[in-house]
Amino acid sequence: MAATSEANEMSSTGRSPATITHAEAVERARGMADAIRSRSAEAEALRRMPEATVQRFVDAGLVRLLTPRVFGGHELTFDAFADVTIEIARADGSAGWCFSFLNVHSWLLATFPVEAQQDVWRERPDARLANVNIPAGQVSPVEGGYRLSGDWPFASGITHCDWALLAGIVPPARGAEGGPPDVRLFLVPREDWEVRDTWHVTGQRGTGSHNVVVKDRFVPQHRTVSMAELSSGQTPGGAYHANPLYRLPIITALAPSLIATIVGASQGAYRRWRAATRDRTTMYSREQVASLSHQQIRLAEISAEIETAELLFRRTLDTIRQAERLSMEQRVRIRRDFAYSAVLCVRAVERIYTASGGGANYESNPLQRDWRDVHAMASHAGINFDAAAENFGRMELGLPLNPRDPLA
Repeated sequence: MAATSEANEMSSTGRSPATITHAEAVERARGMADAIRSRSAEAEALRRMPEATVQRFVDAGLVRLLTPRVFGGHELTFDAFADVTIEIARADGSAGWCFSFLNVHSWLLATFPVEAQQDVWRERPDARLANVNIPAGQVSPVEGGYRLSGDWPFASGITHCDWALLAGIVPPARGAEGGPPDVRLFLVPREDWEVRDTWHVTGQRGTGSHNVVVKDRFVPQHRTVSMAELSSGQTPGGAYHANPLYRLPIITALAPSLIATIVGASQGAYRRWRAATRDRTTMYSREQVASLSHQQIRLAEISAEIETAELLFRRTLDTIRQAERLSMEQRVRIRRDFAYSAVLCVRAVERIYTASGGGANYESNPLQRDWRDVHAMASHAGINFDAAAENFGRMELGLPLNPRDPLA
């Protein structure tokens, strides 16, 4: 069934495509920022997002930003997704992280066979999805699908999710040994996995990135997609949906969720530091810290680093929006820019923290949480600058890309 005819069918049953706009989505996010900020300490104590915060995302219709319209989503652009994520991350980096994943994982589901999308969204377009791309699963092919077991780390937001998209390696068929591994994502419902409490960490405490455990569960064939298809952008869902949004390579599509959160959290840290600096005085002379020229120069430098990070990020989004299909050169450059945006934000937040004096070390000061969160977020393997920079350098010098890199 074509996507357009299915959309008509859904409209006839009372589910019409959502009509939220880019501007409306941003305004809704901005309106909940104070409430999210007020629950930051609670999120850290719980080591996950408070249910009230997640439910606020759902009630505002903001977990459907990248969900296809045919399944009741808004099908907005990555620009809109980034703008909304930045607003939330300014209030709380962990909240921004979980929010961004709720949306980008819906984009990921949209690349699966349409039957899998129907399994999740037919009755619940606000379904919450977690994802781990580390191939920690043990897979056995069986009639009609696979048996899956494993223990996956870093499942951000897993405690508030209904489904999980988990990676595993399918063993080669007899006689096919020696070829590239068949790494696949498997769509697993909540009743087929358990959460293992492992998230005792320094940064991003509020993301609830515990382990998810599956014990010998059946996954039908239609609930899988190969990483090779995802890396090329040539997936079953990409062929089904008309919007080129769903034909982006996985690295290009997932990285904006990371960078939007890092940029937003860095902007929030800068705003909090700027406000605090206006009121600070020196210990002995009681001078206004804001009157010190070195503090003014530091502020200019920090703000320029964060703005440069956002400009680089915006340039990648422009490229993604305008290209029907990205060339390898564009993909390599985009990945470099994503990774360097994170580098700039880490530098800026490091300067903010060291320029804040000993008071920033108190748990009551949100700047210590900003410092921890941004460092933790920027350590994500998907935006590792060394890997991105190596391939960019190889491309610029006329060398083949690193064959060990998933982008190559």
